[in-house]
Amino acid sequence: APEYICTLIEWIDDILQDEKIFPPVDDVPFPKNFRKICSKIFRRLYRIFVHIYIEHFDRLKEIGAEAHTNAFYKHFYYFVREHNLLEEKDFAPLESLTQRIC
Repeated sequence: APEYICTLIEWIDDILQDEKIFPPVDDVPFPKNFRKICSKIFRRLYRIFVHIYIEHFDRLKEIGAEAHTNAFYKHFYYFVREHNLLEEKDFAPLESLTQRIC
């Protein structure tokens, strides 16, 4: 998992630095597949939340990070919901958690 997370963050950084995807000036339009690219990024980031909550939640509670992690997840969840970046089926792995805290 740590390798996946590092590779994912590097992949996202490469996309964010790509001026064809994220134009640095206002007069250049975003590509037609911009929303699809963003959706893919957020879907993969969601996998990290799934992993953390399933595999490491006890440790988060031990170190007192449960509230912080939940707040971070809620911000993520509401952002992707507001902008329709994930499909309903994508939320299935953390459905019970989401219903409880969001």
